[in-house]
Amino acid sequence: LKLGKVRTTPAPRGSHSIYAMQIVAPSRFLDGVVFAVFLLFVSGFGLFIFGEFHKMCVITEAKKLGMFADFMDKIFPFPNKKFAFNLTHTLLFAILISLLAMTHHPAQDAVQKETEKELKKAEKREQKEKASSKEE
Repeated sequence: LKLGKVRTTPAPRGSHSIYAMQIVAPSRFLDGVVFAVFLLFVSGFGLFIFGEFHKMCVITEAKKLGMFADFMDKIFPFPNKKFAFNLTHTLLFAILISLLAMTHHPAQDAVQKETEKELKKAEKREQKEKASSKEE
């Protein structure tokens, strides 16, 4: 490969070129940045909503909720009963969201099995229709 030329075909098997070793696709950097910024907004908004829920339970509606308000205050003991979060909390919550979003859910397997069964049934029907049309 000469300097200034770009390989458009995949590298041959077993070659140790930079194309075979590439882990990060530079063309996807913008996608990653957009996803990260969106994830930070979602994380911050989620913590803000939880803070409002905490304030409602522990301060605003504490008399109405009774034992649940005490339970919330004991689980989340904040100074002066005020929920506070900063950038570190937002980043950690964003990492947690992204990790949970990447897990494999068992429902995906169930949907895949059902789809495969439907495809097999459709193939069998087509084979029967072809066989019956040949006999006629």
